[in-house]
Amino acid sequence: MSSLESLASLFTLSNKLKRTMRYESCTPELKEPVAGHCWQISFMVPLLAKRLNLGLNVQHALEIAIIHDLGEYTDSKDFDSYMVSTGVLSKEDKDKSEQEAMAYLRDNFPCGFDVYKLWEEYQECKTPEARFVKALDKIESHFHFIERGCKGMDLDNLAYQITYADKAVKNFPLLEPLLKIAKSRLRPLVEAEGIIWKDEYNYPD
Repeated sequence: MSSLESLASLFTLSNKLKRTMRYESCTPELKEPVAGHCWQISFMVPLLAKRLNLGLNVQHALEIAIIHDLGEYTDSKDFDSYMVSTGVLSKEDKDKSEQEAMAYLRDNFPCGFDVYKLWEEYQECKTPEARFVKALDKIESHFHFIERGCKGMDLDNLAYQITYADKAVKNFPLLEPLLKIAKSRLRPLVEAEGIIWKDEYNYPD
């Protein structure tokens, strides 16, 4: 198989990410393809890295952003983080599914090793670029709910989403101002659904 033929096969597999849906625990109006989420993160990376003068390798961070959820290409839906947090889904099953999917790419495509290493770097968060993308991954969820609204959401799930990004941002505190803006815009939406805003929802708590 030529290198271009191999890439064509890889592109066919990765195209499946367009059909993997996020927010399984939410109403249909709030669901979105994982690929759309990856695009949004990739859009945010260079704009924020340059605007905030973060001193990061922007190209490397962008490469991580593009593939950070690629391990979900084999699934029709992702492992919803809220459902994992409540024990409805298993984190062990989530990790196993994504590890196996990425190992397949690593072992069957000439460029698969490089893709796998980027994904592994994101999972382990050992570099500033990986921690930056991880924090953006979580903050982006706030903007998703700000854009879509929160009507009809289970209130426990909605309360969970409010602090969803906090831990990741603590690992990359240069994004604290962006998180605070996101929370300030999310607050009236969740309050309109009946959530009482607690002190612990502020950042930092």
